[in-house]
Amino acid sequence: MRRNEASDERERSLFSNLVVVVVFTSLILGFIVYFNDSSPSMRKVALQTLVEQFTKSTLNAHWQWQNEGRPSSILLVNYDAQGNETGRHPLNMSHLGWPRLAPTSKGCADLWRDVLNKDLEVEGFKMYAEFYDGVQISDNALASICRYRLSTGPYFEYKVYTGQVSKIIS
Repeated sequence: MRRNEASDERERSLFSNLVVVVVFTSLILGFIVYFNDSSPSMRKVALQTLVEQFTKSTLNAHWQWQNEGRPSSILLVNYDAQGNETGRHPLNMSHLGWPRLAPTSKGCADLWRDVLNKDLEVEGFKMYAEFYDGVQISDNALASICRYRLSTGPYFEYKVYTGQVSKIIS
């Protein structure tokens, strides 16, 4: 009878170890799924912050252009969240009072860097800048846009000739 008792004890021990491993593995997988699912929303929040900065900076450039008598370029000053100056550089302006850019995807990327004084990325993820010609879209040059997007997921658009910035679209 001792062999059966010892054998039963080993089976119970093996079963309890197996239960512990399954529970631990389930918890780890649950954490991985939870944090992986929350990652896109964190990128979206970071992108939203940059959209607000982009909007504020282009509006400031427009009002500065108005205030200075509508010159062909202004000296754009960039500030951080604490109000400390982070850089300044000349910014060419269109006759409509918005930052001028080459009508190309590179022109849109350059605009991002000029307006935000940051690389084209969000939380370490590469952003893509794409130019869409308004004439090709709707036979209206004023409909030209720069689209800023992550490789997958959210993006926003900047209307080149009106300065309008769209909300983030998922």
